[in-house]
Amino acid sequence: MNCLRKQSTGDVSVEVNACPGPDLRQILEDLRCQYETLIARNRKEVEDWYECKIEEVNREVITSGQEVETCNNQVTELRRQLQALEIDLQAQLSQRNNLESSLAETECQYNTLLGELQNQITCVEQQLAEIRAEIECQNQEYKTLLDVKCRLEQEIQTYRCLLEGGQQDLIHGGGIGVGTGVGGGVIRTSHSYTTSSSSHCQPQVPPCKSGDIQGKSCL
Repeated sequence: MNCLRKQSTGDVSVEVNACPGPDLRQILEDLRCQYETLIARNRKEVEDWYECKIEEVNREVITSGQEVETCNNQVTELRRQLQALEIDLQAQLSQRNNLESSLAETECQYNTLLGELQNQITCVEQQLAEIRAEIECQNQEYKTLLDVKCRLEQEIQTYRCLLEGGQQDLIHGGGIGVGTGVGGGVIRTSHSYTTSSSSHCQPQVPPCKSGDIQGKSCL
């Protein structure tokens, strides 16, 4: 460029006659106004959108706050119910333990009492068996004595019939002989007892029952 500058030999002046150009300042002002108007409109739209969104967010925050408060109240109520249920559970468990211990004591007492009653029942059964054996033995002895009594009564009745028959024979003079001795006047009598028929002196004694234990006489 320095070489070219040294080589230039003359100055050239050029004049151009042209019409005046557009006013750039005015154009810039118009563009500025348009942009300011557009910016203001966009700002207004953004502010309106922001306010709408803020209102929606505020409403959501209020609704969420109410829901959170409701949830907190529900959680508080559920915690209170849980505490009450835990207290009730502890009381029920304590009552169950008390009832189980009482039941165990009652079972132990009743088992002891049942053992004593069983022992008493066993002793009573043994005594009852002994009494039954003794009663059977006494019953056998009573039967034997009753049979002896019946036989004795039958024999007494038979002897009574024989005696009555002999007395009747003496009264009627049957079988009586009278003899007189020469020197002493001794009278000898001879009695002849004749048995009557079976219908005349048979003792009317009913048979004795083997199970008669009331002490009735067999007559």
